[in-house]
Amino acid sequence: MTSRKLIEEADLHALVDGELDAERRRQVEDHLLAHPEDMALVEGWRRQNAALRAAFEPVALEMLPLSLKDAATRTPAPIQGPIETGAIHWGRPGASRPAQRSDQLRANRRKQALLSTILTLLAGAAVAGVAALVLAGRGEAPRPPVAASLTQSYAGRAGLTYATYVYDARPVEIDISRRGELVAWLTERVGFSRPPDLADLGLRLMGGRVAPGVAAPAGLLIYERADGARIGLYFERAEAAGAPQEPRAGQGVTAIEWRAGGFAFVLVGPLAPEDMQAAAERAATAVASPEAEKR
Repeated sequence: MTSRKLIEEADLHALVDGELDAERRRQVEDHLLAHPEDMALVEGWRRQNAALRAAFEPVALEMLPLSLKDAATRTPAPIQGPIETGAIHWGRPGASRPAQRSDQLRANRRKQALLSTILTLLAGAAVAGVAALVLAGRGEAPRPPVAASLTQSYAGRAGLTYATYVYDARPVEIDISRRGELVAWLTERVGFSRPPDLADLGLRLMGGRVAPGVAAPAGLLIYERADGARIGLYFERAEAAGAPQEPRAGQGVTAIEWRAGGFAFVLVGPLAPEDMQAAAERAATAVASPEAEKR
């Protein structure tokens, strides 16, 4: 187990941002399994990223107004007359005042930037909290703090992991074009070696990644339909068999949970309930087949 003193906060941020190489990522993931408080931090940052992305990505993708495009390509008008700056006041009585005013303006701008950052983070955390509650189902008791909730709901963790990665520029860590490497990685890190084939349902496997679980690393496979809709198959070691769970739906997302072969599986995505049910049944049949258990 990696010593805590070898893992810095910068490593946790780099894990969230996908900037670690495979060896360092493995060390950080092992560290998170032994330090729930750091795992809670990482999951909180991932929720903030997902909430901020959901809130602001549509704006970033908007087309620029023609007026702004014209302004960007327009040739600047020539400057008429001298440019007045604070330098022309140097040496006059009260010469320190412009510099003092400049320092005060910079200080005010720093304060405004800090306040804006804090408000943005608070708004992101609020949006993430509401999204997690909606996904977990309406009418439930208030959720406990993040560190405690990590051990309670496979569907909740699946929804959080799906929301964190599905719309990311790099939603999977290893692409399906490197299938052998993907299967070997999932086998070593999660103990799962057979990604279900859902191609006959119009769902192409994009690839997968490893995510933090509770007792051991979890896995996430992402499938994409021709229209761009994506679903995720989350899987994590489960101690007990457990009864099949009723599908959970909220705000356009459905989660279907089942157990097989010592794992809890959760299929989560925005497809119609009947399409999600068909995909879950096909995936459940694949992972429960004798061939899958031999691997």
